[in-house]
Amino acid sequence: MSFYLVRTPRILHWLFPKITWRIKESESIYLTFDDGPHPEVTVQLLELLKANNARATFFLLGKNAALYPELVARIQEENHTIGFHGNEHLNSRKLNRIGLLKNFRCQAAFPKSKLYRPPFGKLKYWQYQYLQKKFQLVGWTLMPGDFDKKTSFQQQLNRLKKSKAGDIVVLHELPNTIELLRTYFEQTEIKSFAKL
Repeated sequence: MSFYLVRTPRILHWLFPKITWRIKESESIYLTFDDGPHPEVTVQLLELLKANNARATFFLLGKNAALYPELVARIQEENHTIGFHGNEHLNSRKLNRIGLLKNFRCQAAFPKSKLYRPPFGKLKYWQYQYLQKKFQLVGWTLMPGDFDKKTSFQQQLNRLKKSKAGDIVVLHELPNTIELLRTYFEQTEIKSFAKL
């Protein structure tokens, strides 16, 4: 398992001010989901969000959106926001200019969005400079690690429970995320979940 930051340090917010790390002066938490849409998980996530009167932002991969256009439409119909996460889940730091631009080529049917989250949250400085002129770059404040098989469910839940107003939380469209989010909704006192 590669190293990841559960909570992004303030120095990153200062070094990369054009990335939206959190929403200042907000009473809401901003749930975001990467790597979808997923044929089973997306539907369950949407139902869970609806049952809890929550809005969220889905950072979709272009190739997955092309496979499941009906899920993309449903995300929009249910008043959630869609952001772009690349056509494929590639580490931008390993891409040259041509590779980066190729990863932005996707089906014309992909919804127009100014939001972009780079896969793994990684960019070279020139990519950051280039992309921040074209997109609203979105990072995160808190990553519970729902993708990390070495982190227990309880550890992930404890991390998620530390979310606070203004935080952008990154989760993934994975089967185990459903139970994590369901338990969180049951146990948290926070009731305001907004989309970006």
